[in-house]
Amino acid sequence: MGREPSQGESTEELRTEGSAQEVGMQKLWCRNALLSSLLAVVLAVIPAEAQDAGGSTTVRSIEWRTSYRRAADEANRDGKRLLISITASWCGPCRQMKQFTFSDSRVVDLVQSNFVALKIDADEHPELVTGFGVEAYPTTFIVDPDLTILKRMGGFQSAGSLLDTLNSLSNTVQSVPLTQSTQSSLAATKELATGDKEVATSEIASALEPANTILFGFDGYCLVSLLEESRVCRGSAEFTAEHRGQAICFSTYENLQCFLADPEKYWPVADGQCLVSSRGGAFAGQGDPRMAVTWRGRIWLFSDRESQQRFIQAPLLYVNAL
Repeated sequence: MGREPSQGESTEELRTEGSAQEVGMQKLWCRNALLSSLLAVVLAVIPAEAQDAGGSTTVRSIEWRTSYRRAADEANRDGKRLLISITASWCGPCRQMKQFTFSDSRVVDLVQSNFVALKIDADEHPELVTGFGVEAYPTTFIVDPDLTILKRMGGFQSAGSLLDTLNSLSNTVQSVPLTQSTQSSLAATKELATGDKEVATSEIASALEPANTILFGFDGYCLVSLLEESRVCRGSAEFTAEHRGQAICFSTYENLQCFLADPEKYWPVADGQCLVSSRGGAFAGQGDPRMAVTWRGRIWLFSDRESQQRFIQAPLLYVNAL
């Protein structure tokens, strides 16, 4: 109901004021109606994408295998290639790849459709790390079912970069029989299991099968860095040399040149065997470069910290036994 015009106010002025109020109310109603429509669309679309047929929320992700043997068998059976990711729980770039790369829907769809995905924890499987010649984390491999390494990717890979590589190698391959040595290893070794974590010693044998995998001596540590800098660091496959039948890698080109100029200077005493363990009557196994001691200008390797400390306390006791 309209109001009566006040004194001095014309009927026409009152009608104009009423029209303005009606226009304002109509604009407000239209804006609210538009917002309600948009909200209805959002509420209708989001659940359709986030829920499965049963109405429960699902997140599509890569199905990672943890058993090398089973992954290799599956890849061979289905004619797919292996996508192997070697990571470490403490590795920042590994976590970034998990969060940004392996969660990308395009990567997930491609891997799930064309690859058998295998994740290896470097701290839990150091033998596999050595066998594959891993120098940095993460390292991602594309491997044929016959265990031939097709592609090695070191460090963080963006979703786009990984997609380019996967697309170029995503064609399925014919199922091929595993080599006789791999079959024997798989059949001879009983798989171990702890809870839902699968660990198979046969995986170590099969993982070392690729012919293009180089096993570096002294676990891939740089001998020149040990002697000249008293620093324990991994060498690079880019800088390698062969000496006494072993492939040795170095951290820099300069260190490689130092070794080539005088290899015996840097070669560990007793070929790197632990002399303390040997003197104690135990088998003289290969020493660990992380337990190295530099003494009298030479590198001495020991199997553990206790052996290292015993040598430091009385080095002549073991030197005279050489």
